[in-house]
Amino acid sequence: MRGSGAAEAVPDVVVADLATEVRADDVSTALRVATDALAAVRGALRDSGVDDRAVRTGATSTWTEQAGPEGDVLRVVARLGLVVTLHDVAAAGDVVGAALAAGGAPVRLGGLRLVVSDPAPAQVRAREAAWQDAAAKARHLADLAGRVLGPVVDVREDEPDGGAAPLFARAARAETFSVPVEPGEQTVRAGVTARWAWADDPG
Repeated sequence: MRGSGAAEAVPDVVVADLATEVRADDVSTALRVATDALAAVRGALRDSGVDDRAVRTGATSTWTEQAGPEGDVLRVVARLGLVVTLHDVAAAGDVVGAALAAGGAPVRLGGLRLVVSDPAPAQVRAREAAWQDAAAKARHLADLAGRVLGPVVDVREDEPDGGAAPLFARAARAETFSVPVEPGEQTVRAGVTARWAWADDPG
């Protein structure tokens, strides 16, 4: 018998995907301008009290694109990514906003991801709910069959339906320099499949 359960958890960490993106006539210019803007972002993060260990390099690449009315002009694009982990959800909007302002025109906000740093307590509650669901279903079916459940002979934990989907916050326009962050709740799910033997018939 399969049972499912869920429990709510409040995210306590914000992960921000930042980047600088610059278009120029050559690679060196594009990289230099993007690097300068990224340095300004890093400086703003430090000024906001973000530890360097909470900042790591994200997706970084260069490529060429066609421009001009005839598409006959090649431009080089440099994109330098930065992933920032913020443990103060209440202050995260101001911190990200300050970083966006410091980086200027080249800076991009890829998204804000709200996560639960320790999902274990919610997983325990979800697993307990899944077990109760499976047991209730099994008892109901046994009653319908006129039988009594015996001991449990097998239990396994299944992949939860849908999993715990990360929540994303929508960023305000960069001009406001303040990014709204609402932690809300995440749903942690669990699934359990159990088998019971029939109880011995009385007498």
